[in-house]
Amino acid sequence: MSDLSGKIWQNLATASDSLRIALQRETFVVREPGKWTVLVGRPPTSRGVYSLAMTRMRFIGVTLLIASLPLSAQASKMKLEEFLRLTPSTTATGGAAAGHLFQADRGSRKGQHLHVATGAAADAGALGPATSEYQLVGAKTAGALPDVDVLGIHYLKVRPDRRDAFETFVTRTLNPAVATLRPDLRLLYYKAVRGPDTGSYITIFALTRESRDKYWPGGSDSDVLRAAFAPVKTHTKELLTYLVEGSALTDEKFAAAVYESRDWSDFVLVARPQ
Repeated sequence: MSDLSGKIWQNLATASDSLRIALQRETFVVREPGKWTVLVGRPPTSRGVYSLAMTRMRFIGVTLLIASLPLSAQASKMKLEEFLRLTPSTTATGGAAAGHLFQADRGSRKGQHLHVATGAAADAGALGPATSEYQLVGAKTAGALPDVDVLGIHYLKVRPDRRDAFETFVTRTLNPAVATLRPDLRLLYYKAVRGPDTGSYITIFALTRESRDKYWPGGSDSDVLRAAFAPVKTHTKELLTYLVEGSALTDEKFAAAVYESRDWSDFVLVARPQ
């Protein structure tokens, strides 16, 4: 653990209750329920890895060590903004796309990488060929935007003849109801205004790892999720009138029925911009 001056990179484990920070020379610090462990050698899923349960003093030492790492190497969060530039990719490099790097761990795009940059493209230069710029619909009624490390992206299919009416509905009705549904659970509607996805819409379930585990433990709806969505079910009937038939998840057994799309993925933050 003495040689930590080299390049540090980070990889978040799929399991929500563990955090693996990969250091050079294949040294891992692993947080497991109730303890910290140092693993030296090959990755923890392989044989021949040595593990040492940390004492209280070693725990403090590791905590201080992680706190001293550069921000770009820590499990941090991204602040959402009115404009987002999204670049999907099958690889982590994504053609050197700018922004925070997310990776889907659930849903129809599981495994896909997504580079997310904030701010308008006018401030960052020309868009790459795979990059789409999205703008928050009804930004003035959505409230202050949160810090997130999980983006639950639901790909909406809005009827072409009802797009203007849909945006009015979002601004006047949905934003006051669901954009601040809970401090740790917010639904934000974005429209692609430039790039290959121009004219399409997405709903971002703005989450953290902790809140996703709280509302969808193990991927299933929780009672607290049902309680959160119960008061806003009154808007689902009208919402359906703007959506292409069959594109929304309408089964009432799901707490967020209609607000969720059949085409969706959860993207988890894995790296910040260097």
